[in-house]
Amino acid sequence: MRSSDAQALNDYRAFFAQRDLVRVELTPTVVELATAIRARHGLKTPDALQAACCLQLGLEHVFTTGDAAFVKVAGVKVRLVR
Repeated sequence: MRSSDAQALNDYRAFFAQRDLVRVELTPTVVELATAIRARHGLKTPDALQAACCLQLGLEHVFTTGDAAFVKVAGVKVRLVR
């Protein structure tokens, strides 16, 4: 948004419009798991919440990110993009 990159904005819109994109509710269980992940791995709160959400989905789901820090969270299947 800061760089007024219309293509990047369109790419984000297309990504979040995918029919197979899974959204996870932030339940108390997810928040508690995120707290443990944050304490154990030193992830920032938003990142720990994302990892906890992915863990709630099970091993058949893949977490796609550009942040290699997620690789250290046991049980999260990570696909790194650059």
